[in-house]
Amino acid sequence: MQGDLRGLKTLIQQESKSAYFIHYFAHQLQLTLVAVSKKCLEVGELVLLVSNVLNIMGGSFKLMDDLRESQAEKVQEVLDMGELETGRGLNQELGLARAADTRWGSHYKSFKNFISMFGSIIDVLDTIVVDARTLEERAKAKGYLSTCQTFEVAFMLHLMRDVLGITNELNTSLQKKEQDIANAILLVEVAKRRLQKLREEE
Repeated sequence: MQGDLRGLKTLIQQESKSAYFIHYFAHQLQLTLVAVSKKCLEVGELVLLVSNVLNIMGGSFKLMDDLRESQAEKVQEVLDMGELETGRGLNQELGLARAADTRWGSHYKSFKNFISMFGSIIDVLDTIVVDARTLEERAKAKGYLSTCQTFEVAFMLHLMRDVLGITNELNTSLQKKEQDIANAILLVEVAKRRLQKLREEE
């Protein structure tokens, strides 16, 4: 199927040299993000850490229940203090889905949810450190717990959430069917300006 689409794209471009395939730009953006990010050790470490923590959480129904319970308590606490709005579609249960390697939109969602559920994740890791059956499980959980609570991890989580948030919006916009090249160029310019502004603020 993919070869058919590539062949169709080639035929269209042979017929009209000025034709652009916008959806392909979105895919190129994803691949570029993957390639560039893999060259940064800190990003690789963060992706690995989040993945390992998610594997621990997702490996047990009891841990997932503990995570849900802890998150529900934290949401209720914040609601009671009046710091969180209520309404339709708000405060829904967040999932901790594993991110796909080449789909950085999924990494964005993972980082965003990891930040939102950070307190609950720490609670569950703390519980594992105390209650795990084996020394190996306790040691892993303690290592992840210590690492998660460092400034570097907190900073990288927020930085990657912000960067991927900008590129995710661009990627989503580029995949819309009604997208034209003029608008796509404008969207890329806006994303570049937002990334530059983020860079100057950091």
